[in-house]
Amino acid sequence: MIETWPFLAVLASALLHATWNAIARAAPEPGDIVAAGVIASAFVSLPGLLWFGLPGAAAWPFLLTGMVLNVAGIRFAMAAYRHGSFGLTYPVMRAGIPLLTLPIGALLLDEWPRALAAVGVLLVTAGVVMLAFAARRAGRAETRGLGFALLAALCGAGYVTLDAMGVRVGGNVMGYAFTLAILNGITIAALSRVEGRDPVALMARHGRLGFKVSTLSMSSFLLYIWAVSITPVAIAAALRETSVLFAVALASLALKERIGPYHWAAAGLAFAGIVAIRLA
Repeated sequence: MIETWPFLAVLASALLHATWNAIARAAPEPGDIVAAGVIASAFVSLPGLLWFGLPGAAAWPFLLTGMVLNVAGIRFAMAAYRHGSFGLTYPVMRAGIPLLTLPIGALLLDEWPRALAAVGVLLVTAGVVMLAFAARRAGRAETRGLGFALLAALCGAGYVTLDAMGVRVGGNVMGYAFTLAILNGITIAALSRVEGRDPVALMARHGRLGFKVSTLSMSSFLLYIWAVSITPVAIAAALRETSVLFAVALASLALKERIGPYHWAAAGLAFAGIVAIRLA
């Protein structure tokens, strides 16, 4: 059975993740807000890195490889948002991570979940996929955006597993998280420069909202990276992807969007999955 505090930490992480994504998506230029948030996270992480220090040498191969996959996943997600609807691409990206993490975690980390936990992972994934079908039924399915979303999910499963391995061998969970955030920010800023977009101008224009996003995203990541250091990675990843369901609740309560029967059925499946994971 997953312990209470890691369980609550991952659910809190999911809520924060859904909140910052909703804030970014509500902006006229969501891709720029995401980029500004990643760059801002580097600045937010500096005091933490000075306090906790760098992770151990054993963690660096996982950290650097995970950073490459993390940045690639961010770029694929931004491309998915440009070419596909949020209602389709976001659920597919989030559903793919725990579904792909389950076999990866079993093979690389020797984490073979109990039958009830595996059922819970699949139920959460099925619930999230149903949200994508709800968008498709509304006539907003775009093949190119879906392709980018699947690539983002594959990158996500990779860096989630690498991060779990890195924090376990490095012995410095917080140092690992802050170092990764700084490397991500530097890389996104460099890529923006290569593409002809001045990162300083980007932060001048979107920095205020970027720092709000970074505060929420870093809080979400720190909670998650702590939980995954002591919890099977597939189970933690599945629980975190309940962020999609929190996003549905935010869409209904805050944005006043219409929530149909597919959404409620998806919520029911995911809730059953959460209960199964908690009891496994």
